[in-house]
Formats: sequence, structure tokens, C-alpha cells
Amino acid sequence: MTTKTETKQFQYEIQSYQEDCVTNIISLFESLRQKANFGEVLTAHHKKNKYNFPVQDTKNIDIMMETGTGKTFTYIKTIFELCKHFGYKKFIILVPSVAIREGVKTNLDDTKEYFKSLYANEKEKEIEVFVYEGGNISAVRQFIGTSHLSVLVMTPSSFSHKDNILNRPLEREMNHPELFVNNQEPPKSYLECLKRLNPIVIMDEPHRFDGDAFKKYFEGFDNYYLRFGATFPKKKDSLPLSNVAYVLDSISSFRQSLVKKIVVYTQDIVENTDTLIGIENKKAIVSTLTNGIITRRELGIGAVFNGKSIKKINKDNIVLSDDTIEKVDYSLSDESLRAMIKETIKIHFEKEKTLFEQGIKALTLFFMGNDISLYRGDNPKIKNFFEEEYIKQRLEILSKLDQTSEYYKYLQNDFDSENNLQVHKGYFSGDKGNTDEKVKAGVDEILKDKKKLLSFESPTRFIFSIWALQEGWDNPNVFTICKLSNQGSEISKLQQIGRGLRICVNQNLQRQTLKNLNDEQEAFWKINNLDVVVSNKEHGFVEAIQNEILSNSFLISETFTEQELIKILKEKSGFDDDTIVTLVDDVLIDKKMIVRKAIVDGQKIYEKSPDFSKILKEQNLPEEQVKAIESLFATDTSTYVQKAEKKKEKKKVFIKPTHLQEFQNLWNAINKNAFYVLENLTEEQEEQLIQNIKTQIEDLNIDEILLQTIRAELNVNKIGQHGAITEKLTDTVSYKSKVDYLELVRTLSNNTKTPISFVVKIFNALSNDFKTKMLCNNPEQAQREITQIINNNLIAMLKANIKYDGINGTGLPNVFKTEKGKTYLDTGSVGKFQKDIAGDFSLKTKWVFEEVIEYDSDFELEIVEQDPDIESIEIFGKLPRLKIKTPLGDYNPDFCYCLKSTKGNKIYLVVEAKGYKSSTEIPEDEKGKIDFAKKYFEALNEHYKGQKIKISFKERINKTQLAALIKGD
Repeated sequence: MTTKTETKQFQYEIQSYQEDCVTNIISLFESLRQKANFGEVLTAHHKKNKYNFPVQDTKNIDIMMETGTGKTFTYIKTIFELCKHFGYKKFIILVPSVAIREGVKTNLDDTKEYFKSLYANEKEKEIEVFVYEGGNISAVRQFIGTSHLSVLVMTPSSFSHKDNILNRPLEREMNHPELFVNNQEPPKSYLECLKRLNPIVIMDEPHRFDGDAFKKYFEGFDNYYLRFGATFPKKKDSLPLSNVAYVLDSISSFRQSLVKKIVVYTQDIVENTDTLIGIENKKAIVSTLTNGIITRRELGIGAVFNGKSIKKINKDNIVLSDDTIEKVDYSLSDESLRAMIKETIKIHFEKEKTLFEQGIKALTLFFMGNDISLYRGDNPKIKNFFEEEYIKQRLEILSKLDQTSEYYKYLQNDFDSENNLQVHKGYFSGDKGNTDEKVKAGVDEILKDKKKLLSFESPTRFIFSIWALQEGWDNPNVFTICKLSNQGSEISKLQQIGRGLRICVNQNLQRQTLKNLNDEQEAFWKINNLDVVVSNKEHGFVEAIQNEILSNSFLISETFTEQELIKILKEKSGFDDDTIVTLVDDVLIDKKMIVRKAIVDGQKIYEKSPDFSKILKEQNLPEEQVKAIESLFATDTSTYVQKAEKKKEKKKVFIKPTHLQEFQNLWNAINKNAFYVLENLTEEQEEQLIQNIKTQIEDLNIDEILLQTIRAELNVNKIGQHGAITEKLTDTVSYKSKVDYLELVRTLSNNTKTPISFVVKIFNALSNDFKTKMLCNNPEQAQREITQIINNNLIAMLKANIKYDGINGTGLPNVFKTEKGKTYLDTGSVGKFQKDIAGDFSLKTKWVFEEVIEYDSDFELEIVEQDPDIESIEIFGKLPRLKIKTPLGDYNPDFCYCLKSTKGNKIYLVVEAKGYKSSTEIPEDEKGKIDFAKKYFEALNEHYKGQKIKISFKERINKTQLAALIKGD
């Protein structure tokens, strides 16, 4: 289906907006050459282009271009044009990060052949590219020495410290006469050499060049410098967007179809508790699951949050009545992570086949938090979730495909020869020194080999990263982004998803622009759309992007005064005063195209009328006036940034009338307001407990901490070369820590929630030998392991000495509700997910609920759908939240079965369903809760002894176990 990628080149076409930008820059330089006054030249340029920005005598020339519109391509062309018209040959491209540096290197390489043919008649057809990285001083020397058109790509961290190689004194005189004019002193450092070349500096992403160190060391680059970016500094002491050569703002890039359309899916899994997801206008924004539906509420001081009233609302937290502090919570549960990954894979598959058939490869990005171990560690949870969900969905897709189709064949490449899934790769900042060949190959493909990544020959379609890819890295075929953490919240939402905004390319590396799609807007959007999956904790993600587009666009705000309207219309249109006043008073106000919203301090405040477009068409105004009026308002952002349509609303969980009485009997039998009590330990029991703990602690082997001394020697004759630094291990000594016993006892008491006196008894029992030899080796490790030993022994002691009481007491509130004579449970009562019952099988007759299955995991769903039709089961269903109190927290078993008994007794079977291969995989805490629950059910059985009711509680580890559990009863 495709030829080898090495022979292909990206197809570039003339883009009018990029041409306008380059033309503006060249005309500015032309005017500056003819007229030395910088301020006058820029003021005239602003007036001509109707730009309303400051002009200052600071030598910066600013170009605002929205993310994804090809600013790197534009400034490379600018370099050629400045050389062609004015003879400039030395350029420095300053980039803020390694990822951006790699992106710029790739762009310079990818565009090389295109520009070579474009400037075939010029003397300078190619740019010599030098990249300064990792102290590679030879790149700087070669850049200084060449007489050709050349660029040096570097990060400011290369020079923004006095000890950096570029700032160190030169060891020998440089042999470059061009650096010694007017009998100047010899340059003292390489940085000074670079400044004497008088290069034009290009800053990529100017908002990242804001530190005082950068400003200090940047002084002395005295030529004009060009700042290209979508975002400019906004801090008080920074240089804002000014001296503007060209602006392509957010709304213009969307309106002109220069970027993809955005659709945001919000994942709606939350716990049954209030979650603080934001603070706005001194109100707490709280997310809650109510009747199975996510609701967002604004709570003020005095309102109730998880049963406690709010005492104070701060910038990023709230203080509750008991002085606990609740922070804005972005952490995601495992089920949320899995659900988001599952949704993202589903979205990817929904569009991949159609794109594949048009020769376009679809890529998906997953952005994670800082914990790399979730993808690369011993138990990489996110990677595992992805592989499980991908394999499941892939099998479903394959079962529906024609096996002779190209797409079916394409999916056969998903596994390598060792049967490892090879569709995903990761790039993290810690990967630089990774020696693993597979990791290195993956990183190189992501960072450096854009053409390979775009080709069907590479199976990689899913990329996992932290925000290391936030700027600079670009691939036009990112169609889906999943944000698995709030990492990156300090940068704008538009930049967070900016990696996916570029217009895509096909296998011939040709961009799928509006022009190439015959100017068919719908066809363009059908291909060029970016789906973004965020958690429900990303409060107002869509609105934030829309607001950013508005604030990055130099248009009138949602509400405005008449004076503001006149001012902006004058700036945007260039019409004379009479025309502007006529348009505002006689058309916009008089014809009610804008309507009054409020009066503030005597000023009328207006907003755009909902019938604005309809009224405008009726006015028959000249086309230039229509365009000027339309372009004033940016209220069409919702066209380009949309919320994904919500799935259908969940149904109420109605109970079949035939099963209602039995289900209520079962529920009432087990749902008791019981509480647990601990029998007091006898002295002998406590002594035995302490002795058990002592024995296990003294069996610990706590590793020594070793201190190593490494001597590094610098060979001055090899600076900048491989092997300049030699390292030698000169000493290794063991390190014994001093132990603060009082502090250690306090910490252990807190960690284990036991009295200090109890921990002191344990310490008194420990041998001096252990305390002086083993404990000093590593007190932190000792603290962790001793905590675990105490907790394990306490749980064992609790299990032996706990009993449940109160079963004869008051019942719990009723969970059964009625509507028009039918009984139901609230939506979400028995599971977070919902699925309609399909097919004609035994499930329909024995399942307690009508129409739907509610469930919390795929394992549970499989249980419901695949349980064999065992004759002795009368009915079965999912339990509403049955909160059994245990010392380790509330416990909720999953399923209940009502069984026929041969002796006429009623048997209720309560089953804890776990999707594990064996019981050894169940986490300790969970095991503990299950053991306490067994005690609860033992107490229930004792209570019902003479009532011919038996209640049995069992663990079900896998799908096939149910028949054996039933047989046991």
C-alpha cells in the first residue's frame, strides 16, 4: 500500500498567511534600512495593518502565530528571505527545551529539499545547521567559522549561568578576524564571540524566555531579534507582545480552517462522595454522583461537603467545620483511568479505518502524571490497562472485518515475533540515559523519525508521555489526546492540546488542507478533527479553551460598551468616523443587532443579539462593511470547540414484580445496622501479641547505607570532546544513622493508629543488639517494615477478637422506591455502568432487575452474562451498597443469590466477586475486609438460627467457580 518512507518528502504548498507574515517582516527590515528610527517604522506598520499593540524601542519584532499553523516553517523561510534581500547569514534559533530543539532540527531537515528547489537560483540554497547540545563546543566553533548561510540551534540554559562552557574564558585566541574590529579586545568567551557575529536571533515560544538569568546573559545580542509564538510573556517585568510584524490569532486560524476542529469528551466516573474540583469566585465547585448522574454544584461558606459544613474557602482548598482541609482533587481512581483509556481506544478505532482507507495514519497521545512507573515500572498499571483494553477492542473489530481487506492485514502487524503488543511507545524526560534498546528505538521514533511514525509501515499508533511533548514536538496526525492527569495545568488548555491541532498528512506526506479537499468545509472537518478525553475533574475544559481562543483573539468581548465597539470597529476596519458612527448607531443599535444587557455606573452594556446574522443579511450593506461587522465578534468559538454529545441518560433500575418480595426479604435479612466491638485483651494475649511482633521485627534484615566518593578529573586539552572528564571511585564507607527513638515511636504510633504506650512496650521488648546494629543501618526502611509488621499482627488479633452486635437493633434507611406502583433502585445504586439486557436467555428470567444490568467492572458484567443456568438458583442480582463496618473501613460485597434448599430452608448466598487468577493476588487490605465480613455473616446466621434462614458468604475468584460455591451450600 505504500512505498518506502525514506524516499518520501513532505509536500509543502504556498500558504497565503505564511507568505503575508514573511512579506511583513521583510518590508519592516526594508523600512528600517531606509529609515533608522525604529519606533516610527513600527508605528507606521501597526497603523497600516490595524494592529493595536505597544511600540517600544526594544529591538524585538514579534510574530504571533497560533499553535499548529507552521511557525517553524515560516521562520525558516524568513531566514532565507533575510539572506536574499539583505545578506544576513548568521542566525541563532533559541528554543526553551530539548523537545523543541529536536522538533526544530527535524523541521530544518524535512524542509531542506523544498527550500533548495525554491531558492535554486540564489547563491544560498541551503542552511548549514549547527546544534549546540551537551557541551558540544565544536558546533559553536564551526558556526563561527563558516561563511555560508547558517543557524545555530541552542537552549538558553547553554549560556544562562557563569559556569557554562560558553561563558568560560577562552583558552586560546580564536583565529577569526571578523570578530576583531576597531581594535577590540580579544573576545573573552564563546558567548562573546557569538555576540560579535551580530546574528539575528529567533526566539521560539517567547513566553518561556522570562528568567532574570536569561535577560542578563542575552544582553549584547544587539541585532533585531524575532519572537515567534502563540503565547507571549504576561508578567509585570516581562516584555509583552509588542513591535508586531504579523498576527494570526486563535479565532482566525479556526475560521480559516488552518487547524483541526476540537471535540472534548468528559469521562464521568466519580465516587459516591463530594469531590472538590475547582474554586471560582470564592465558591467551591463540587462534583457528586447523584442517582447515577454527575452533578456539579457551587457551594459557599456554610454549605455541607461530605457531611461537614464549609468554614472557609481559600484559593485552592476549603476548610471544613472540624478544621480538616480539602484540596482541589485531580487524582483519578483505577476505574477512572481504565474507563478513560477504554474510551480513548474506542474513539481511535471509530475513526482509524476511515482514515486508513484515505491513506492517513491515525495517532493517539496519552498524557500522564509524573509517575513514570505507571508505564515503565515493575507493575505498570496504565500500560497494563491499555494493553488489556486494546486487545479486547481489537478482537471485536477484527471479528467484524473482511479478512481480505487492507485494514484487516494492517492490524495483523500489532504484535512482534515474541507476541508483545507493539502499537504503543513512550517518551519520558528520564529516557535520555535509558540503555534498553526497545525504549531507545521508541524514543527515537517519537522524537526524531516523524516520517516513520506517519507511515503504515510502523505499527506505533499510541504514544504515552508526560508533558515533555507539550511544545516543540509535533506530528500532524495526532487525532486523539487523552489527559490522564492534571499535569500541565500551569500552561494554557489550548497549548496542552496543541500537539493535535495541525492539519494531517496522508502517506504521500501531503497535507489535507481545505484547498486540497476542494474547499468542502464538512469534508475538511470530517478528516481534521481532534478528539480530547479528559476526566470530569477537569472542570470547564471546553469553556476554558473557548475563552482562551477569545482572549488570544483581538476582538470585542462578549459584553461591551458603545465606546469600545466604536474603537475596535475603527481599528479593524479603517473606515472614516462618519461611516463608523452610522454603522454603530443606525445599524447595530437601531436594528437591534446588539441589545442592551445592563447598565453599570450609568454606562449601557451591550451584547450580540441571538438574531444577529439574520438581521445583518436583511440590511443589504456593502460587502466590506458586512465583513468588518462579522469579524468584530468571536462568538462562533463553539463551532470549532465542542463538547461531545452525551451518551443517553441512564435508566432507573426497576425490580421485576415477580422477584420483588424475595429480593426485599433477602436485602432486609442482610442489611442490618450492626456495629463491631472488640473484646478486651487479657494481659497474656497482649504479651503474646508483643512477643509475636518482636520476633518478626528482629528477623528483619535492614540494608546498610553506603557512601561512595567519586573523583572527577577534567582534561583541559579535551574540553568539548569525548573523554574530557574521567571519573574514579576512590572510597566506600558504610553510614550509620543516629536514631531518634522518641520520634520513631511517635511516627510508628501515628502510622499504626495505636497508643504510644503500646509501641513503647514493643521497643522495650527489642534486643539491644537489634537496636544498635540493625536499626541504625537505615531507620527509614526500618520504620516502613516495622509499621507493616505491627499492622499485620493487629489485623490478625482483631480477626480473633472481634464480634458484631446490634443485629436486633433498628434497620437501615429503605433503598427501595416506588413510582406508579413499580419498585426501583436509584440509578447507580448497584453499579457505575449500565447496559441493556439483550437476547433471550436465562438471565432474563432470573436476574432481579428489568431491562438493565448495572455493574462496576467488565469482570462483573461477564459474571452476569455468562453464569450458567444452575437450576437451584431462584433469583440473583447485584446488591445495593451494603456497607458492613470493619476496622479497615466499610466493605461492600457484590452479588446475592436466592437458592432452593432440598430441606425447604431458605438459603441466601452473598458472593464477593474478584477478577483475580487466584486468592493470593487479592491485596492485604481487601483480604482483611473480607475476613471481617465473614464474622458479620457468622453473626447474622446466629441471629436467624431458629428461622429456617441460612445466609452464606463466599469469595468467588473467577467466573467458573459459582457452581462449586452453590454446591457447598
